Amino acid sequence: MPKKPKYRLEVLLQMKERAKRTSEMALARAIRALEEEKEKLKKLEEKKKEIRMKREKARTEMRQKVAGGQSRIKETQFHLNYMTKLEDDEKTVDREIEEQKEEVTTAQDKLKRARRDYVDAATELNTMKKHKELWSKKERQALSALENKQMNELAGTVHQMNRMRAM
Repeated sequence: MPKKPKYRLEVLLQMKERAKRTSEMALARAIRALEEEKEKLKKLEEKKKEIRMKREKARTEMRQKVAGGQSRIKETQFHLNYMTKLEDDEKTVDREIEEQKEEVTTAQDKLKRARRDYVDAATELNTMKKHKELWSKKERQALSALENKQMNELAGTVHQMNRMRAM
């Protein structure tokens, strides 16, 4: 019996499988990175909200003191300095939010690229698997045809021998 033929592109098939696994891991990392960037953005927005609440609270407290006549000049100056610091903090957080939004956009672009790479790798792997299936089907057909040919030759020989005996 002849040795079973080996698929000549087996190494390429294995490379495609590795490429698919690698792109799958890269896709998972990109998804995780995007989630982390979104979480950072959410925390910055919460921080901005806290600063706004502090400003409103401080403003309300100062209004009440001024309206009640309990405010002193020194306290007013401290309050104004505090309000200025809160405004600066809010502007800083706004800048950080804008930078973080850019980071989120970058992470989304990386995720799109990783998805595209994964789809391409999966498509290439599926193409190689289909090629291997077609190849093995052709090999089975060729083997079957060879067996049929050998059986026909054997049957012809047996028939010839029986005819020779009958004569």
